[in-house]
Amino acid sequence: MVLKQSCTSAPHLEGTMTANPVAPSTHTRIRASGGLSAGLLLLRVAVGCVLLEHGLPKLAHPSAFIDTVGRLGVPLHHVAGWLEILGELGLGCLVLVGLLTRVAGVLVAIMMGLVWGVVHLPHGWSPSGGFGGETALLLAVLGLVLALTGAGAWSLDGVLASRRRSAGDGDSR
Repeated sequence: MVLKQSCTSAPHLEGTMTANPVAPSTHTRIRASGGLSAGLLLLRVAVGCVLLEHGLPKLAHPSAFIDTVGRLGVPLHHVAGWLEILGELGLGCLVLVGLLTRVAGVLVAIMMGLVWGVVHLPHGWSPSGGFGGETALLLAVLGLVLALTGAGAWSLDGVLASRRRSAGDGDSR
């Protein structure tokens, strides 16, 4: 039964309240979920592409990148360099398709937070010469956002969760 109840605090919900005034209608939930999933898809595509864009050139010339990491004074620069290359490529792919997104988000946040703190921050918050590390800091924060929100419905995580729910519904019948 649909109530013709006015929603002054949420005008976009007007006329969509069900007998339970706390729960939005199915239509509203689907519309809200679609918007959230679209936003998370855009976020994942942006973060995944930036990670891949940074990782692919490093993979093309790994020794040059690892030498740069060593010149920056990063401890265990061979290990750190390869972890960065593989992290940017592997985590970029996972984030892009939305697979293991919460774990990938945490790892992106850790990796890019370390890059920002170890490589960029020693040069100052906003140094001249464009070595400020804003991209690394932004990727670290966006990794945390993905870790907290997950990938959304339009992702491999969403597809797998939907299949698990469907399989669970089939078992209870």
